[in-house]
Amino acid sequence: MIPLLRLSRLRLAFLGDIHGNLPALEAALIHLDETQSPDAVYLLGDLVNRCPWNAEVMDLLGERGWPSIYGNHDLIISRLHTPEIRPPFDERSRFPVMYWTWDHLTAEQIATLQALPAEMTVTLDGAPPIRLLHGLPGDTFVGVYPESDAAEIARKFAAYTEPVIIGGHTHRPLDRQIGGKHFLNPGSIGLPYNSDPRAEYLTLDLLPGTENGIVGPHWQPTFHRIEYDTSLVPAAFEASGMLAEAGPVAQLYLATVLNGEPWASDFGYWLGRQPAYQNDIDAAVEEYLRRHGPGRWAFV
Repeated sequence: MIPLLRLSRLRLAFLGDIHGNLPALEAALIHLDETQSPDAVYLLGDLVNRCPWNAEVMDLLGERGWPSIYGNHDLIISRLHTPEIRPPFDERSRFPVMYWTWDHLTAEQIATLQALPAEMTVTLDGAPPIRLLHGLPGDTFVGVYPESDAAEIARKFAAYTEPVIIGGHTHRPLDRQIGGKHFLNPGSIGLPYNSDPRAEYLTLDLLPGTENGIVGPHWQPTFHRIEYDTSLVPAAFEASGMLAEAGPVAQLYLATVLNGEPWASDFGYWLGRQPAYQNDIDAAVEEYLRRHGPGRWAFV
């Protein structure tokens, strides 16, 4: 739990799933600083991986000093080359971008990722508490989706007493009431999955009980989408050496940045169920593209 904050005016901001996309992060921060002036900012994990500016993103976030939880990508990369890494993530040939990301982070940056907590509770004087976690309780590799089964989500979060739950992982904005809890997801800064490549983040404003017909203080969410110059991205993928290292897999990640489609995660979902292709990633990408794409995704 973070220290109790005492603020006369309460506006919070939440950013997640940056995935090493520096131009997207910089555009979001300009918008945040110039138009929102939040009292506090929180990071929801997956700070790195899949875009080439991982060290630069870690440096920029370090300058800001905002509290963060870890996402599944942060967790895996922080464990590479340690006894804690487990199959299949010990296979560099299958996860070339993850290993490339690790190679381009400093020891201090990796230590920062290793120190991140799985969850965090935001406690503010006179405001409903907020629980932050990247995915589901005990499973940072699965998130809450707009179409998730309500009864199942209510069961998984039954032990949580906070009325507001904010997560990430899905790369899709969420504003949903389930089992007496308000579930929110800002979407993704670096790799949105909703056919819109703009950087996404969330702000919450504390409103008194007289607003919106709700009894007692409550949080009012506002979702933001910020345009940035995606034309900078292809050259950086190439100049960084990421494309040369990871080839077709990195091309899928680049496609996600440029068009906001879920190529990045959909391929990973498909590959996990295709053992015949797991030892030849280039052939796997070729076969995946033959079978799947917009309107025929593997992940349903």
